[in-house]
Amino acid sequence: MFVTLKKEFLGQPAGKVIDVADADSQALIASGVAEATPGDPLAPIIQKSMEAITQNVSKSLDSVFQIALKQFQDAQSQARRNAIPAIFGSGNSGDPKKNFADWLQHAVSACTSKGKTAFEAADYLDKHYQQGDLNARQKAALGESSGVTGGYTVPPQFAEQILSIMAEDTFIRPRAFVQPMTSATLQIPYLDITTAQAAGVSAFFGGMQAAWTAEAQTRQEYEPAFKQLELRPWELSAYSVSSNVLLQDAIGGFEKFLMVLFAKVIGWTEEYAFLQGNGVGKPLGMLSSSGPVIAVTRASAGKISYADVASLLANLLPSSLQRAIWVVHPYGIQDLVQLRDAANRVVWVNAFGGAQEKIPGYLFGRPVFVSEKVPTYGTRGDLSLLDPGLYVIGDRMALEVAASEHVNFLKNQMTWRIVERVDGRPWIEKAITLADGSSTVSPFVTIAT
Repeated sequence: MFVTLKKEFLGQPAGKVIDVADADSQALIASGVAEATPGDPLAPIIQKSMEAITQNVSKSLDSVFQIALKQFQDAQSQARRNAIPAIFGSGNSGDPKKNFADWLQHAVSACTSKGKTAFEAADYLDKHYQQGDLNARQKAALGESSGVTGGYTVPPQFAEQILSIMAEDTFIRPRAFVQPMTSATLQIPYLDITTAQAAGVSAFFGGMQAAWTAEAQTRQEYEPAFKQLELRPWELSAYSVSSNVLLQDAIGGFEKFLMVLFAKVIGWTEEYAFLQGNGVGKPLGMLSSSGPVIAVTRASAGKISYADVASLLANLLPSSLQRAIWVVHPYGIQDLVQLRDAANRVVWVNAFGGAQEKIPGYLFGRPVFVSEKVPTYGTRGDLSLLDPGLYVIGDRMALEVAASEHVNFLKNQMTWRIVERVDGRPWIEKAITLADGSSTVSPFVTIAT
């Protein structure tokens, strides 16, 4: 709760309003060190902020924005115990003077201001967020005719926060093989396991084999074959326009709103490409027809049956059985809950528990993810069994945020942009032929139309 100090306490002067645990506040009040603070101490500060905005209409938007945000940050610092977990994550290790809102405030000023103000904002970023060198800080034209604007690379601590939010709602990236890229291309060599071998020879050794040899006979030489996977990062960007009036009136939720919005749109879009991308200007998805995916024949047109589930399991790469996940269209749930075996017994849900039982999260021991990012129900790809561990994601650069007040200056709007460069593709280019010379398996299996 909030208390007002009547005496100096732990370096805090008398009259200071602080936020402490309920037990500590009672002890301070009982000892005469503090007294309870009635009402909401944040309300006067927010009221003064709004009054300052009203009284200073003639000032530039940049100045008003900075004043309002600074006052809100000062108010937040009084409630550190409650604010830290929400803003800076678990562990209460955040710094209220070094956060995403503070960085955005000065990044906007450095991007949109001129002269001394822009210099001071850039200098602040240099000192507090180590963005003084050209490799850590990027500023570039948006390509609009309204003037030169640019952006700053998100500091690592905030980029991690954005990515952690993204990871909560995605299921491919957390399970994929993610490789940071330090150049425009990345070559990853791998053993050639997709070239079919003669019957009796496994393809999983890339052509390397052993032969039975009689005594004193010349041994036959075998050499493993290799292939190379190449990643070329594609640019993925999000563009948003915000009313400056909204930024002023809703300044309290500004930081969290932007972080969640940026993370959600980037996470959703890249994962859609990881699943369905055609490889042209974007990643090559696991379900792309030009990739190694195996599409098995559907038992009943437009439906998902128990036989389809069995077929997917049979065509999955054996080593992927411990990593694979099921991905199903939302409409496919109606078929899964009614899955029946040859004896007409319900096999996925608990037949004896009734409809009050929760929908199972696993099918044959592997997680089930319901996603809108797969093709339409009843068509090829509405149910798939995929091994993200054999999908490679290449991250070329950190997330970059840019802001411009010039693009929509006459509309009194602020323009935001977030950019990342990423590529992704399956680790193999086609299905694998087994030692019998005819059967094929793949880490990416789906059902056809």
